[in-house]
Amino acid sequence: MEDKKKKILFLGGADIQISAIKKAVEMGYYVITCDYLPNNPGHKFSHAYYNVSTTDKEAVLKLAQQLKIDGISAYAADPAALTAAYVSEIMGLPGNSFAAVSILADKHSFRTAQLECGILTPIFFLIKTADDIIKYLPNFPYGGILKPVDTSGSKGVHKIESKDISSPPSIKALLDEALHYSRSKRIIFEEYIPRKGFLMGGDFFIDSGKITFYCFGDVHFNTRINGLVPRSVSFPASKPVVFFEKIVSDIQKVISYLNINTGVFNVDFIENEKGEPVIIDIGARNGGNMLNDIIFYHAGINLIEGSIHQSMGEEYHIHYSGEILGYYAHNVLHSEKDGIFDYVEFSKKIEKCIIYKSINPKSGDKVFRFINTTFRIGLLLLKFETFNEMHEILSHIEEHVIIHLKNT
Repeated sequence: MEDKKKKILFLGGADIQISAIKKAVEMGYYVITCDYLPNNPGHKFSHAYYNVSTTDKEAVLKLAQQLKIDGISAYAADPAALTAAYVSEIMGLPGNSFAAVSILADKHSFRTAQLECGILTPIFFLIKTADDIIKYLPNFPYGGILKPVDTSGSKGVHKIESKDISSPPSIKALLDEALHYSRSKRIIFEEYIPRKGFLMGGDFFIDSGKITFYCFGDVHFNTRINGLVPRSVSFPASKPVVFFEKIVSDIQKVISYLNINTGVFNVDFIENEKGEPVIIDIGARNGGNMLNDIIFYHAGINLIEGSIHQSMGEEYHIHYSGEILGYYAHNVLHSEKDGIFDYVEFSKKIEKCIIYKSINPKSGDKVFRFINTTFRIGLLLLKFETFNEMHEILSHIEEHVIIHLKNT
């Protein structure tokens, strides 16, 4: 059976990758998964699993060559996107260049590319010491964002404000944490730009170097923790189409500059106080937390299927009328403090909105404060009757989703 099917290698088997793994099986491919977590739930849906880290480029290349794969996917996995590009380039498989993906995967290189494209870009500096942060902070009237150049999921990301100059030890502690999360030990410090309304994000589809589809939503944060880690994305976004046309024009400039030809990419952006679009980040992979499932419910466009076809070198074209099919969101289940997990309580109001639910820890398991996406404890996909209902519930989500810890 294996020899008769085209083979696709998925880098990872997490719960948020199951939809893509199952879709590839349904599409008739021989599906292989790999990572260093054999108990990841996605592996039970693939035809074969190999215990190989998705960030070990040489090990994945060796595996891919041994298996003679026809395509490779880093679906919803930021750290694996570089590996997928590396393997596809060396093996001559469908995909984008390793050089282009490397630029997107490095926040300093990406900011530099934005400047070279002539689009609006936050002021930024590479820094090495706490003294560098103190030196550059006066350039940022609204504070600065400290982040590793090479991580995802808000790991090691911190906001530093002018008042923090009075506490160099605290700044050094934040820098040390950022360095801990950086594989290359390189840190960027950039201006915080006040925004009008929500940070926005979503996915866009590239066909022959052109953006032919995009779908964007409003990003919601838990401001009681640090206000930096997204907890929900809701569709549709609250901005008018004319604003999205501006941001897509800027995104296209980056895509063309990097000679990117194919794929589904994830993007975050804001509208600044002058009404101008500012790209915050572009990820060379499908959005996480089952974002493509939500986009399918909301817009009827199957980006999972499209990205699989493209990973296998097969044509896939999207023609979208702009019609929306309803109001949808995902919500990341998380704890606001460290503790021992007991159970999750849902209000009657949100219970009727749940169309998918996953809760990872069992009663008695240790859970941690949601300071980055590593500490996600589950996921909800939600359907709402109206735009207003969606925003009302999501803006008071702590009243509708209660994480109970033992002995607290």
